[in-house]
Amino acid sequence: MRILFLVNDVTSPPGVLLEEARARGADCDVRLVHYGFGDPALPLEPVPEGHDAHDALVVMGGPMGVYEADQFPFIEETRKLIRGFHAAEKPVMGVCLGSQLVASAFGADVWKMDDLVEFGFLPQRWLPAAEDDALLKDAEPGLRIVQWHQDTFGIPEGAVQLSTREGCPNQSFRIGRGTYAFQFHLELTRETLDDWMGMRARQQGVPLDAIAAEIGPIDEVLSPQQAFARRVMARWMGLKG
Repeated sequence: MRILFLVNDVTSPPGVLLEEARARGADCDVRLVHYGFGDPALPLEPVPEGHDAHDALVVMGGPMGVYEADQFPFIEETRKLIRGFHAAEKPVMGVCLGSQLVASAFGADVWKMDDLVEFGFLPQRWLPAAEDDALLKDAEPGLRIVQWHQDTFGIPEGAVQLSTREGCPNQSFRIGRGTYAFQFHLELTRETLDDWMGMRARQQGVPLDAIAAEIGPIDEVLSPQQAFARRVMARWMGLKG
């Protein structure tokens, strides 16, 4: 199985999702299509024009908004690619910005929430549709998963909403059998989380200890999130064929 990972920010690598894919023998094509918060001098790779060279697609997060497509050409290129994989019945997974790109690719709006930034390990409320979902059927109630975003999406027509949260109700959905959108950061490793905490502390001009207090008890919640992410990734890979 050959999986294409589109990375839209060097500080948002595919982490646990990539680890699990490789552990299960996948051939992983990881492409940095925008530097995001990283060094603008980094070499970038183009978004492929078609899906023929890959069996599945994962689209990661980034600091840009889907509504900024005029500034970031990869946004429209990625939306087109998402539709191509979906039409070919190849699995698609969008994470954070990736989820917003999936929503937008199928006609839903994406917008900036007025004053809300979701940050930290926040609980998901799984909806009844998740109980029969191939990926989420045994998801732990109230599972706390890392979030860091200010944009949100509408649910595309014909999609099945899978989870919700107070304040930001549209958290995940599925289109058809194998196209998934997850607003939360399934991919997170401890290294990436440490980087994000430092970034948020600098952005807000506060001590790192304040961010650590905001994000909560890492040791208690990161391991269950990662176990969940590995299970989801393995099952998603199994949708091929």
